[in-house]
Amino acid sequence: QNCILTVLDCADLVQTKGWKRQIRKLLWFDLPVWKAARVTTISEAAKRDVIALTGCREEKIEVVPVAISEQFQRVDRSFNAACPRILQVGCAINKNVERLASAIAGIKCKLSIAGQPTSSQLTALEKSGVDFEYFPRLSDAEIRAQYVAADVVAFASTYEGFGMPIIEAQTVGRVVVTSNCSSMPEVAGDGALLVDPLDVQSIRAGIQRVISDAATRDSLIRRGLD
Repeated sequence: QNCILTVLDCADLVQTKGWKRQIRKLLWFDLPVWKAARVTTISEAAKRDVIALTGCREEKIEVVPVAISEQFQRVDRSFNAACPRILQVGCAINKNVERLASAIAGIKCKLSIAGQPTSSQLTALEKSGVDFEYFPRLSDAEIRAQYVAADVVAFASTYEGFGMPIIEAQTVGRVVVTSNCSSMPEVAGDGALLVDPLDVQSIRAGIQRVISDAATRDSLIRRGLD
């Protein structure tokens, strides 16, 4: 059939187990991929996932990276090393909010979360003693304002099909700490500090480094803009 299928990511399978995973795999991935004439996805990492999960031929899949809105523009501001504002975008299970809370416990900072934390995430945040705030619903203009107000953008997800907050932060000119797995190294290039999202100490070390090391921070911001 002359049908093009777009698979943004395989998170539904990565985060699901048992019979639910088998049904979703068959109905949402295997059959649609088999029937489609071509498949597009948004990163090389997502392409590898589709191939591994469905057995799709590599030549059938085309990677079309995500475009960033022209509303995102560079906005320079002085870095607040004394009490940096850390922006976390998203509260889905893969966004790793609980480990981030543990990682920045004891670091003088302000954590802003774009999204509605779950009850377990709120418990972890309160237990960590971190000064935090969250915004359940933000307009496009408000989310851009959050990037502008941030000193650091933390995006230590455990899985992403792409990772838009990485390039959104880079475009605004903010230093990014993100994960060394899935699509994130591909999207970040050499313009972010990569950490192990499953290791709280790795996340902590990465955030502490971009706060305390101005040379590293400035270099990452410059390469992120490039």
